[in-house]
Amino acid sequence: MSASLVYVTADGRQKEIPLKRAVQLIGRQNDCHIRIPVASASRHHAELVVDGSRVSIRDLGSSNGSFVNCKRVTQQDLAPGDLVCIGEQVFVVRIDGKPGDIDAEDAYDDGLVKSPATSASKDGAAQAQGGGRPATLRPIAGGDSDDSSVADFDFLDDGDLDDKQPKL
Repeated sequence: MSASLVYVTADGRQKEIPLKRAVQLIGRQNDCHIRIPVASASRHHAELVVDGSRVSIRDLGSSNGSFVNCKRVTQQDLAPGDLVCIGEQVFVVRIDGKPGDIDAEDAYDDGLVKSPATSASKDGAAQAQGGGRPATLRPIAGGDSDDSSVADFDFLDDGDLDDKQPKL
């Protein structure tokens, strides 16, 4: 089984993040496999587990919660097309190539958990983060980790999603 998260933005961009490890830690701490350095993500926010034919997410007691299809979860098996929201970041679950095509703008709108800090508009996440555009996902050059299998991501408000592949 192959599994990945597809990071989507309000302006229609997307970036696929392959899940190549059995357990992948998500959060803003440097030791996380998928690093989301924004205040709305806890240091160790959640973990993704790929086990045989199953993919699941487990919240690690995060302050702002982990959401699947806009519902707060503590632990949840994931299916192709599920929308995972961590902070203002939205990911689409892809398992064995399904779903094939993703409309990033629609997925972002459908997956973003609306709160007082985020508006329902397509640029709400960018406004909540203080920028004029939504955040974009980029690998951080070098990183602080000794483990080359750990991917660090930086959310910037400019640039192109497709300039580099993440190291996982």
